[in-house]
Amino acid sequence: MQVVLLVDNYFKKDEIIKNIYVFDNGLIKGFIQMDGTEICKLYVDTSFQSEGIGNELIEFAIKELHANNLWALEKNIRAISFYQRHGFHLTGQKKFEEDTTEYLVKLER
Repeated sequence: MQVVLLVDNYFKKDEIIKNIYVFDNGLIKGFIQMDGTEICKLYVDTSFQSEGIGNELIEFAIKELHANNLWALEKNIRAISFYQRHGFHLTGQKKFEEDTTEYLVKLER
């Protein structure tokens, strides 16, 4: 599974591990990485998408970690819509994704 490899790579980095929260119900299906109140990454293995895992991860981050901002790929309409359903709104800020020609857009609560 993809998510296990991703999490394993993150677990090897001490500066990141303390900010990762894993959805694990006997099988690791996704994770969220935080930096203060910013959501840095929210990942759900493609095999488990549309099962509510992303909802649980983001709601945990909002309620327990006071998540209030993030950057998303501008072209990822599905992700932006997901974040908007959870109270985030586009701020109008954009920046290039590092080492790509893709734009990131900022969302805040």
